[in-house]
Parts: sequence; structure tokens; C-alpha cells
Amino acid sequence: MPVSRYEYDDSVVLAADLGASEATAEIVGDTVIVVAEPEQYDLALPEGEDARAFIKNGVLTVEVER
Repeated sequence: MPVSRYEYDDSVVLAADLGASEATAEIVGDTVIVVAEPEQYDLALPEGEDARAFIKNGVLTVEVER
């Protein structure tokens, strides 16, 4: 799964197009676990203080505050 990375002064944003498949994303420790049947992906989070992951219209977005 190709992931784009965007860096800002106060945050890092990771984004990936998962397509039209139903998918879930959950943060466990310093890893984002993405399940897009039949695949599972584990993404290491960049260092930061607070992170949130969400999927909207098939696009995974992970925001990490610095």
C-alpha cells in the first residue's frame, strides 16, 4: 500500500488510498493496524505526542501531532 507523507510545523500526516473496500484502522502503541479485507497492513507511526487515524471515502489518514 503506497503511503504519502506530509510534514508540517506542528504535525505529520500519512495518507493512503485504500480504494472502495471496507476497511478499519486502529492505533496500537506506535503502530497503525489497517485491515482492508483480505489484507492487513501495519504502519509504524512517526514520533509524536498524539495520533489519530480515520478512514473517509476509502482514504486512510493518520495525523500525528508533534
